[in-house]
Amino acid sequence: MTRIMHLVNHCGKANGHVNVSVDMACTQARSGHVVGYTCSKGDYIPLLVETGVKVYEVPEPHRSVGQFFAANYHLWKAIRAFRPDILHVHMAAQSVLVQPYRLFGYKTVTTVHNEFDRSVWLMGLSTRVVTVSEAGYRAMVKRGFSRKRVRFVLNGSVGSPRLAQKFTSAKLEHPAVITVCGLHPRKGIGDLLHAFRMVKSDFPAAHLYILGEGPSESEYRELATSIGLSGSAHFLGYQNDPREYLSSADIFVLASHSDPGPLVIAEARNAGCAIVATDVDGIPEMLDRGQAGILVPPKQPEMIARAVGGLLADDAALQKYSGLAKKNSERFTIERVCRDMDKIYAELLPAGG
Repeated sequence: MTRIMHLVNHCGKANGHVNVSVDMACTQARSGHVVGYTCSKGDYIPLLVETGVKVYEVPEPHRSVGQFFAANYHLWKAIRAFRPDILHVHMAAQSVLVQPYRLFGYKTVTTVHNEFDRSVWLMGLSTRVVTVSEAGYRAMVKRGFSRKRVRFVLNGSVGSPRLAQKFTSAKLEHPAVITVCGLHPRKGIGDLLHAFRMVKSDFPAAHLYILGEGPSESEYRELATSIGLSGSAHFLGYQNDPREYLSSADIFVLASHSDPGPLVIAEARNAGCAIVATDVDGIPEMLDRGQAGILVPPKQPEMIARAVGGLLADDAALQKYSGLAKKNSERFTIERVCRDMDKIYAELLPAGG
């Protein structure tokens, strides 16, 4: 039994870092660990409390000196009350806050969700630095971080405690192409829209469903309208349970320009979608090096269109890739992620825990 405290700015929905931390905290608590969680506020606090996680309010440090010291004071009180064996950090601001505690012997673990961020050097100051894919591991080592401290645990969210066991599939128009992601340039939504315009020329009945929210949403809506997709590209916003839509879709597409280890690939595989995704960062690992989906170069809409069109034109190929996606998807469970993380914690603790 290990006493694990997770540190995040907040635990609000529509944030991948938060999803990972909440899934881990709840699953670890259910498996017998003693788990704490520090955040300023958020949608998932009732779930955490219900699962037996001890939640401590720590305000976000933001940028002012006063706010930083206020956050550190609340964190100090939380640590003193909880007495953690491991401080597990998920965001850059908390990486700064926990540094003084390393001097007092506390073991810190950081999960680096986006190794390309400018703040990643802050995340690399922990006793152990965990990336969400092997590609992320290589990127951190290339940046100069010691192999002795860097580990990787492949992302996974199947069986997430955030989601109900049972769900109702959404009613979609078919053929249905879907993507689930934040609406900002890194996710390549513009490429996907242009690709779908090409697909529509051969498959006029096709529909594109875009789940997610973000700063570029209005730009993408305008683009969809300007290229003639206003009646077939549907912006559905953030959805609490994307499985409702993934389970009904024919093809899942992720057009990212960079993506260390997207959880949605695991979710799409578990739903049995045929998958087309860009060959960047951790995506090939999530797709078994191309065995579980079609990999295409990033920033090339015509290649996305060719892959999607090929699947829509050949029902046998569509069914084949649906089966390949589902095969071995059980390795993306949150329980497996937590077991892998336990091994990293064990490296830092005295023999016998």
